[in-house]
Amino acid sequence: MIPLQNGIDAAERLIPILGPNAVMGGVAQISASIVGPGRIQQVGAFMRMIFGELDGKRRQRGEDFLALCLKAGFDATSSEQILTELWMKFILLASNASIMALARQPIGRLRDDPDLRPIFVAAYREVIDVGRARGVALPADALEKILDFTGHAPPAMKPSMALDLDRGNRLELPWLGGKVVELGLKLGVPTPTHSMMYAMLKPYIMGAPA
Repeated sequence: MIPLQNGIDAAERLIPILGPNAVMGGVAQISASIVGPGRIQQVGAFMRMIFGELDGKRRQRGEDFLALCLKAGFDATSSEQILTELWMKFILLASNASIMALARQPIGRLRDDPDLRPIFVAAYREVIDVGRARGVALPADALEKILDFTGHAPPAMKPSMALDLDRGNRLELPWLGGKVVELGLKLGVPTPTHSMMYAMLKPYIMGAPA
């Protein structure tokens, strides 16, 4: 199985159920949301899938799956550093989801605001610090890569969690910003920006309060 859910612990939660040999790591890179039953709306043209063995080794099953993806026309990549790929997405999504949920605006209206840019940077740095404290091999220029992606993202892009808040739905917060806070406490890494955002969004985790 290759879980593509947001967050970093989907594979960890599946392994005790399915066994370590039945699970690989996966990352889906796309901006889309469910706008109605059976209706998915995509923002921008970017869509990509990355997958790989959790131990970084290449195995035939991964090569076979990659061949099937490419034959079907998917933009797919087999990675020997899937944990790094998972965390690079997590840095971006855990931060942007909370920021855009609180601001209730898409990325194009926030990323160049001089009052908001330091919040983006602080949030990204906190997740990077947590990841490195956990032993994840993040690139030396992780922050620069994340800022570059944010700077070139489609202006209308809005994370699914921010859309869920707008619609009064349950939030992914425990697996995104909440996970940053949880790991920061466990590893002794300060996460003041994420802790504040988590506290402010917490009343909406189960949907709009009655």
